[in-house]
Amino acid sequence: MKTKLQHIAQAIKAKKWVAFAVVASLVVAGSYAAWNYQKSGPKTEIQYEQAKVKRGDIVVGLQSDGTIKFSEVTLQFNVKGRVNSVLVNEGDMVEAGAVIARLDDKDYQDQYDLAIAKLNDTQEQSRTSKNSQYTSLMDAELKLKQMATNLQKLRDDYAMMQQLPDAYSANDIKSKKADLESSEIEYKNQQKKYELSKAEYERSDSFAQSEMSVKMAKENLEDTVLYAPVSGKVLKLVKKAGENVAEDQDFAVIHENNEIDGTTKVIEYDIGKVKIGQKVNVAVDAVPDKKYVGEVTKIDHLPSTDSSGLVSYPVTVRITNADDDLRDGMTASFTFVIKEVDQCLNIPSSAVKMVDGKQVVTVLNDQGGMVEIPIKTGFSDGTTVEVLEGLKGNETVVIPKKQKAAVTDAKNSTQSTTKNTTQGNNRSGAGNSAGNSAGGFR
Repeated sequence: MKTKLQHIAQAIKAKKWVAFAVVASLVVAGSYAAWNYQKSGPKTEIQYEQAKVKRGDIVVGLQSDGTIKFSEVTLQFNVKGRVNSVLVNEGDMVEAGAVIARLDDKDYQDQYDLAIAKLNDTQEQSRTSKNSQYTSLMDAELKLKQMATNLQKLRDDYAMMQQLPDAYSANDIKSKKADLESSEIEYKNQQKKYELSKAEYERSDSFAQSEMSVKMAKENLEDTVLYAPVSGKVLKLVKKAGENVAEDQDFAVIHENNEIDGTTKVIEYDIGKVKIGQKVNVAVDAVPDKKYVGEVTKIDHLPSTDSSGLVSYPVTVRITNADDDLRDGMTASFTFVIKEVDQCLNIPSSAVKMVDGKQVVTVLNDQGGMVEIPIKTGFSDGTTVEVLEGLKGNETVVIPKKQKAAVTDAKNSTQSTTKNTTQGNNRSGAGNSAGNSAGGFR
């Protein structure tokens, strides 16, 4: 019995040592793994972005939003009436002087005919009356001249008596003075009568009045026809045949010479960089596949202030390659070009790195491998850079994008990836902001 118990005790003791050895081995293995992980660190997984070398424009400029504005001319009848006919449709092209519409002219024709008849009736009467009044006017003028002569003689006689008082009696001098004063009063009265006769002669010209009536009636008759004052496209017609139109009521709108402008506002801090004749790139939201070009034609001197107190100045841009896709009032973005390089080879600025003091890019070769090629860059807007030497235009550049390696634990791996993605976005945003702020000149 004792021997059996001793065997059992030895077996238990042996199992304890085995368990201790296993635990010790696990601890040593874990410690080694931790030490090895800390020594070597996590491996970095490198991801790449690809970008084709392309040819295009690099532009640095001021950007401002605005609208497309047509140069419009509004047409109106100068007389009222019923529309007899409309000779154009909306969208038609018309030349200056073309007939747009006509009013019913019967009433205006009758008024013109009546004015002509009155002119003929009054012509002879006016001639007789005019002759009589002319005779009276000439008589008044002749009498006025005679009185002026007599008055001047009395003045001369009285002046001589004053110079030789001893040669004349006091009564003669006194009498001459009275005659002079009386003649002066009569002359002034006659002068007033002459002026009155002259005014009546000019007012009583009934023939001239009839001529004026004929002229006005003719103008009204001619105004029943509406002409295009300029060449261009008919944008709008307000009335149709058979409808009534009031005097000075809008009837039609013509796009003058098909010229299209853009209107925008530039803030006070940038307006000094905008000049007359400056090139402007225009992007229209409703026509995203087309590029329009314009030039500055007007810069207002009077400012515009919004509700927040921001001061800006209206600027007008003439679109030089406008087409039928543009419509009045469309939203547009205007880039006032400060510096531009046309149709140059370009790549993303982030693809360029410095190696031993030289600019280098990584490109894919025909076997799918990556090789580094030295290049020379030129103008940059902070995001895209011009390539002057080193590339032909058919290459694909490789842009490394580093991310920390995922650890074994799935949860930790997800957290690590999410964190690094966020950091990458922040770095990208900061880079773009810095590039734009720098102005992009190299």
